[in-house]
Amino acid sequence: MPSRISAYTAVDVALSTITSKILPNSEVEMVSVEDSLGRTTAREVLAPFDVPKLPSSHMDGFAVISKDVENATASHPRTLKVVGAATPGAREKRVIGKGEAMQVATGAMLPPGADTVIPKENVEVIGDKVVLTLAPEKGSYVYKAGEDFHKGDLALGKGRRIRAQDIGLMIGLGLTKLEVWARPRITVIATGSELTRSSTPEAGKIRESHSPVFLSLLRSMGCIPVDGGVVGDDPKALAEALQKALAGTDFVITLGGTSAGGKDLIVDVVAGLSPAALVHGIKLDRGRVTGIACVKGKPVLMLPGPIQAAMNAFLVLGVPLAKVLSGREEHDTSFACRLGKDWEGRRRFSDFRKVVYVKLRSGAETIADPLLGETESIRILTDADAYFIVPESVTRIRAGTVVNVSLVPGFSVPQ
Repeated sequence: MPSRISAYTAVDVALSTITSKILPNSEVEMVSVEDSLGRTTAREVLAPFDVPKLPSSHMDGFAVISKDVENATASHPRTLKVVGAATPGAREKRVIGKGEAMQVATGAMLPPGADTVIPKENVEVIGDKVVLTLAPEKGSYVYKAGEDFHKGDLALGKGRRIRAQDIGLMIGLGLTKLEVWARPRITVIATGSELTRSSTPEAGKIRESHSPVFLSLLRSMGCIPVDGGVVGDDPKALAEALQKALAGTDFVITLGGTSAGGKDLIVDVVAGLSPAALVHGIKLDRGRVTGIACVKGKPVLMLPGPIQAAMNAFLVLGVPLAKVLSGREEHDTSFACRLGKDWEGRRRFSDFRKVVYVKLRSGAETIADPLLGETESIRILTDADAYFIVPESVTRIRAGTVVNVSLVPGFSVPQ
């Protein structure tokens, strides 16, 4: 299969071609709820009971029967007898009767019979009595039973990435264990005989600084990154490295070794592994020489060498693939902001999809300033807070236009 690119494939077409061939993630793990941060739910989590189970007070005050005080005014106050105090965690058994009130603390369950709470600052306490001069609405300051969840309600959906607050919810539901999808193991292989991991490169060598970027991004996304090391421009060595990675991990990402023609080792090597699908040449500027394949049910993403082109392809192809393998439901992580400066795409690839990196400015509204520079420049990426995607048909966007800016864990700020 020749490596020279004769035509370019749309990003969405390339992605769907490969995802249709990927074997779905079916490995489920049981983890403790406390250790579930960042994991992805493999099953729906249903509330096993009403939350809260019983009505409770969300003010320090007095629990009353609303009918007893419905006509209270300054000229016609109502006086109730205080018959006890309810504290958080204790289930009060005494039933409130007509003309009675019970002192309650914030979080305390309401005594049976009571349906309303009056803040302590709204009453006058005289011995064992409280005097009300203002009628409260029925149900005031009461956190009703089942107000958060009724028994059987969906608490967390399948494919949900667990956040810190979700852990608190599950503990409140009495859960100690959670079924999650196994985290995908993703290998990153840097290619090129000129690359070295040495901090003091010899003459003719270049520090290999790109693979740590993508390994870190994968870790931030909840995947297990595997460092496949640096492999020189040797077809046999590349084939061995790819076969090892495919045997031990779920997804392989390579860096470098792709081009528009001529020397293009990695695509030729992947083609020699009998892929179920292979696309070389994506309608993405920059990143058009990206290759993507499916080998033995596993995706292989061949990123270009220049860092911006590699990042572009990772964001539009690698991130969605990692989410598919994580079992995670796709969620839109973009938000609207206004473009601070004019942006214009390169005319040569006007019908390609574009990735524009932006610096965000806060004020009355969020402003996104586009960052421009050569594809080899990592400065553009380190200055960037986020990015937005420009569709194939758009070549120019004027300052003041509203754009949807996207965030990726490990790459974007704010998070």
